[in-house]
Amino acid sequence: MTEGFFERPKLPCGGGITPRPIYQKLMIENLTIIRPPILKIFYWENFDISGLNRKLRSNRAEHEHIIAVPVRQIHSQPLKMIFWMRNLSDKELELSLKRLQNCQCQPLQTRVGFNQFRQLFHCPHRRLLQVNQEAMKIKPDEVVALTVTAYFFLYGEHLLTYEVSTGDHRKFLWHFKLEISAFDPEKCLLTKELIPVNIRNYYHVTQPIWVQNITMQHLTFSFSSRDRGMKLLNMSLTVPRQSVWPLLVDYRPLDYENEAEVLLSFENAKARYKIKARGVLADDKEETDMPLKERECVDFLHVIYPNRVSFEVCLREDRTQLVNVHNYGQKCMEFRWQSYIINEFFSVVFNPPTFRLKGHHSKLCEIKVSVFDRLVHFRRIPIVLEVHRILDRATLIAKAELEEIESIDDPKWKEDSYVEHVYLHLNIRTIVKPASEASDELDAADKIDPTAGPVPCSQFGHGSGLPPGSVSSPAAGAGGDGPPPAPVLSPAMIEEQRKEAERKETISRLMAKNKLSSNEVIELSMAIDQRITIFEKLFWKYLSKSKFMRINPERKRVKAVKTYEQVIASDIEQNPDNNSETDRNHIIEIVSRLMQEAINDLAKNWVFIPAQYYDRHP
Repeated sequence: MTEGFFERPKLPCGGGITPRPIYQKLMIENLTIIRPPILKIFYWENFDISGLNRKLRSNRAEHEHIIAVPVRQIHSQPLKMIFWMRNLSDKELELSLKRLQNCQCQPLQTRVGFNQFRQLFHCPHRRLLQVNQEAMKIKPDEVVALTVTAYFFLYGEHLLTYEVSTGDHRKFLWHFKLEISAFDPEKCLLTKELIPVNIRNYYHVTQPIWVQNITMQHLTFSFSSRDRGMKLLNMSLTVPRQSVWPLLVDYRPLDYENEAEVLLSFENAKARYKIKARGVLADDKEETDMPLKERECVDFLHVIYPNRVSFEVCLREDRTQLVNVHNYGQKCMEFRWQSYIINEFFSVVFNPPTFRLKGHHSKLCEIKVSVFDRLVHFRRIPIVLEVHRILDRATLIAKAELEEIESIDDPKWKEDSYVEHVYLHLNIRTIVKPASEASDELDAADKIDPTAGPVPCSQFGHGSGLPPGSVSSPAAGAGGDGPPPAPVLSPAMIEEQRKEAERKETISRLMAKNKLSSNEVIELSMAIDQRITIFEKLFWKYLSKSKFMRINPERKRVKAVKTYEQVIASDIEQNPDNNSETDRNHIIEIVSRLMQEAINDLAKNWVFIPAQYYDRHP
């Protein structure tokens, strides 16, 4: 009897432990903001898309996330946001959205007919946010657009919650935070943290604090600061309506972690801002997972690729890069670049500045950045590309003839051609070479006096002798009794080793395949030839087959008897009166112009263009 009492019951087959369910994964692949007042990266960071993707890709059954829309003025234009969602699982994913009430609004008795009444909601919060798709089915590896439109007609801060449910019983709570106000001096600065400053370099580098004007009037601000390490270069700043303007600061951190204070004054109102500032030992680059390519849609027909461009320029030098503008619409439109020039610091100009594009056509544009005599480090410069409709000839004649007539109230010919604008995210950083390289390039008569300031292309101070990214070893003292310092690789060398390993891995992976697609053939040839882009490879092929700077066969050869020393001698030694100087910027400008013309010539035949730059329909 005792043995039977302590005998354990037999468990069913398989045991009593149930495995943890594995849920379907998804992510926000891209974000499109229709006619945004500021750069897209501010929305990407405010929405915390990176954090949201970590939650969506995890195996958690529930999570909450706050999507904070940047502050907007009352009665502003509605803001349409498109979240591009990708299904990462191998099965179809079902999504459903349902609004949850956070306010205290109650149904009111409302007349709906003659002597008929019903209890209906008149809650204004329901109209602040509109989600177009309440139910979606996403196929494996498919991208679907979730459109959210925000309206700004009610003062205050509002938290609107939507419950997102999936087919495998996951639930997410997405809280959309709207902040609607009139002009508020305490919400004018977009910059929350300054660009980290390299404290090993004793140079004064100018960087911006971005000031936003959300109103429809030009506003003039005054700024001041009591921090010892901060110098404001334009203390009085006029910001145009619906624009973002830079407050130029020269900041030198006193410690690794700092907090700078800036006082903003507007008329009789004042606001204090505390901005984080860090000191670092090595220059770091801006890290973001925001995609470089926009997704076209019905509301976003004019696309710039890439949408973010970074320049690293020496003092008193020019650099150029190319971007592609594509018109996905059906009509021919006119595009106008807005030049961006800050005197004594840098200038950004475009070639061509104005051009027209037919529907489903592209245009390569050259961006030329010139840095003057000041060291700068600018991030998130909003470059504007205006899109205009092309007015017919009759409208142009009417505008020219009737421009001074005021008796006609708002006639049709007074309509502006402006349609919208598209932003290009631009970063500019002044780089300087090590002092040893700068001194080697200069002659003895052209040496720069070290007491006159920093060398135009010098990275480290006199006596430093440390390569970029290296760290001095305290163990190797003056007596040399410490162990020898271990070799420290610079970030550039580490990056070069990483690229070489990726190149070898790509070659081995593609060579192992029996059959390659057209894109894989291009990728393999680029990896073998160590080309950066397919455009570079095609450009040099095009240039080698062209007759550019080739000797004309009709040109007569001049026979001359010269010794070997005379042949290899330079022209300057043969002709001491030759004072010609080589303009490096002019040479770079010619090469970039030739590259642009060559790529435009190649683009006439789509076979030479990679698949991501054209729409091929077999």
